[in-house]
Amino acid sequence: MSYREGGKVPNGRDEPRSSKVRTADDESLEAKFREFGEAASEFVKMVSVEEGFTYRGEASSVKDNLNLMKKVFGKWSIEIILSTYSLKSAGFGDLRRLLKGISSRVLSRKLKDLEELGFLERNVIQSKPPKVRYTLSKKGELLAKLGEPVILYLRNSME
Repeated sequence: MSYREGGKVPNGRDEPRSSKVRTADDESLEAKFREFGEAASEFVKMVSVEEGFTYRGEASSVKDNLNLMKKVFGKWSIEIILSTYSLKSAGFGDLRRLLKGISSRVLSRKLKDLEELGFLERNVIQSKPPKVRYTLSKKGELLAKLGEPVILYLRNSME
């Protein structure tokens, strides 16, 4: 299920943990995730070779991959990406209210960073006073969609 369908922003705190008993269906789902993971790993290997990227088995790629992940998924970035994906469009005030604990200054900086990385688009609406809405770019939407299987797996495996 897409987070857009659920109408709630997943933050890991909204839903109580269940004491669900593992069933054959759970094992079947686990097998599907393993199969998906293997297919994804093969895809990564293929693209890495075709594009000349260093693959995870190489020591130099560890540092590069960590730096990339920190840059894209630094503090508040995941929350902003998932919130914007769930809401489809959000104003500065919407995000500020939704992301409890983030200051205006930090939110402003993170929005600018994600826009510069090409994950967010900033749309100015001509009104008095002018309003700004943030939406995911095609690149940002793809990132969120690629993250959905990971989130689904985590939600299922932590029940």
